[in-house]
Amino acid sequence: MISIIGGGPSGAYLGSLLGDKCKIFEEHKEIGKPIQCTGILTHSIHDLISVKNEDDFVVNRIKRIKLISPGDEEYEFRLKNEELIVDRFKFDNYLINLARENGAEILTGHKLIDFSFSEDNIKLKFEKHEYETEKLVGADGPNSLVGRKIGLLNGRRYKVGHQYTARGEFDEETFTVYFNGNKNYFGWVVPENEKIARIGIVGDENIPELFQKFLDKIGINKKSFIECQSGVIPVYDYNAKCCDGNVYLVGDAAGHVKSTTLGGIVYGMRAAKILANALENNRDYDGLLRKEIGRELWLHSKAAEFLSGLGENGWDDFIRLLRKVELGKFNRDKPFSGLHLFLKPSLIYFLIKQGFKNKNKLV
Repeated sequence: MISIIGGGPSGAYLGSLLGDKCKIFEEHKEIGKPIQCTGILTHSIHDLISVKNEDDFVVNRIKRIKLISPGDEEYEFRLKNEELIVDRFKFDNYLINLARENGAEILTGHKLIDFSFSEDNIKLKFEKHEYETEKLVGADGPNSLVGRKIGLLNGRRYKVGHQYTARGEFDEETFTVYFNGNKNYFGWVVPENEKIARIGIVGDENIPELFQKFLDKIGINKKSFIECQSGVIPVYDYNAKCCDGNVYLVGDAAGHVKSTTLGGIVYGMRAAKILANALENNRDYDGLLRKEIGRELWLHSKAAEFLSGLGENGWDDFIRLLRKVELGKFNRDKPFSGLHLFLKPSLIYFLIKQGFKNKNKLV
């Protein structure tokens, strides 16, 4: 038996692939709560699941993205493929129901407290129950107990995300991103419709102060707030292990997050598919991860390092240069397929020049 700790998208999707070979243990009584995610899915989600009626969990479809620099330089582009804004409660429950239909056993209200190893099995200790399992999967979020227990989270770095749903007047077809050159954070406005949006920032420190400054910049009053959705986000590490013996990590627990946008739903589900293959065919999970998604996540991490060194003036110049790039064709969840879009002489020169600047800052 395979035991999956956590019923979020990665754990639930893995359960749908493993079917009656697994049990999913979720600490909360309800799947999908609390919500700690902006809930943006690129078109790549269709490579993983085939949905008869997306409207069951999709609240909006984004057609355009607008990027705004610290100096208010703007670049707005139309997406080749619409991006989906999902109701995470409904989306998570869609996936958990898919797992249930495929034979997985779902146990809610089961919070893992500890586990230990016997000669043949892993003993799981919950608040009120104990179980034994042959294999254990931690899909239990960025602070994964499973990962901490076996030392796979040692040295992990985190970002802090702070988001509210809020009332206001919004362009329901456009997702807007605001960059800050000096504080190493960015903010967003993701509309659910014309009257409600998900507004947030992510950064390293001083998040409440920076969030207030962001609200002032975009003209949003706290009186318009509906619900808070905040949490920590792991920073991807290419060299980090995601398994040890018969214990595995997936999703946020494994740090499968894009360092540029800090989104991780699609990558977490892709990793779940890789893990299902590894478990069913006795293959090297870490090796498969590096081969199938590791290079892509590494590219995101290098891009994030570059962007963090731009500064305010650098961001203004960068946004102006990006206007020459057809970003609407770029798929964030398959970055290598779109690298040719950035092969513009002026942009290449800027990247090289900025690279030397960043290198000199470190000397």
